Amino acid sequence: MTFTLHLKPEIEASLLARAHASGVPLEEYLLSLVEESAAQATPTANGNPAREEAVRRMLEFGEKYHLTLGEPITRGLLHEGHRH
Repeated sequence: MTFTLHLKPEIEASLLARAHASGVPLEEYLLSLVEESAAQATPTANGNPAREEAVRRMLEFGEKYHLTLGEPITRGLLHEGHRH
């Protein structure tokens, strides 16, 4: 499928700079952005695997450090046991 994009000059310049920094042609860089976005937006039978993994890791962290949604999580609480 072929598309023509009419980009504002500043957007085009930003995308060209990112593509150059990534060491790939602009077309390849744009294709990677579209594919990544489509993969994240397309639900699977199990929902969004990346999101589910992130939630699973957050829950494990909360269990490990005995955190609850009702408890305020602050820098002080997280570092409470590390004070001199």
